[in-house]
Amino acid sequence: MSQFKALVRIELTEAAKEYKYVWLTIFFVLLGLTQPLINLYMDLILQQMGGSIGVILDPDKPAPTANEVFLSTISGQFNQIGLIILLISFMGLIATDRQKGMQDFILTRPVSIHCYVSAKLIAHWFISMFSLGFGILTSYGCTVYLFDSFPMTKLISFSILYSLWILYLISLVIVISMYVRHQVLIAISAIGISFLLLILKNLDPVFSDWLPSSILNVAEHQLVGSSAMSYASIFSCLLLTFLNLMWAGKKLKN
Repeated sequence: MSQFKALVRIELTEAAKEYKYVWLTIFFVLLGLTQPLINLYMDLILQQMGGSIGVILDPDKPAPTANEVFLSTISGQFNQIGLIILLISFMGLIATDRQKGMQDFILTRPVSIHCYVSAKLIAHWFISMFSLGFGILTSYGCTVYLFDSFPMTKLISFSILYSLWILYLISLVIVISMYVRHQVLIAISAIGISFLLLILKNLDPVFSDWLPSSILNVAEHQLVGSSAMSYASIFSCLLLTFLNLMWAGKKLKN
């Protein structure tokens, strides 16, 4: 356990030296502010531009609810440009250690491979959720101020489920890093697979429930509705995260 804590501390310290807490947090805070403002002023923008581009506004269009505005921030900002930037920040997770010779140095010490891989996962999950947490709270506060409130309990349950998706993405980058050495290719591969999973989650529910990305559907339903919790989606996300760690550990050992 002390080895695990030491490795996590090293990762967190390195992230602080790279100012990752700062720039990632600022980035997600800005994303969190953007979508509520777009939703608020979109009709005004279209009215100003409507005459020149032929846009006709529906006067009977219902106003979006606070839940829908917040959800559009996640699906329209965090799961698109936010996801790309987050995965780019992960691309050196294993590759940097390998290039600097730190991986060989660490693994020649009395440190288990699974401890090393798990420490990478947990440390970068904490860094990600630290930055995402500020972005989510900013979006929530802006949405409540500009539109309406919705229960904090829904926000918390959504955030917990969303964090499991981030956990899976980090494990995916770890596995890819075991086979791909170039950091840019690692980022491209992870982004491609992630967006493919986001597309597939909207297919047949029986099939998509066993995709790790389907946990986002569960999170969305918890936020805007009152549907029953899909334990299959949660189980599949956690199981695939665990299998990714085992796969990465086995590859590293060989």
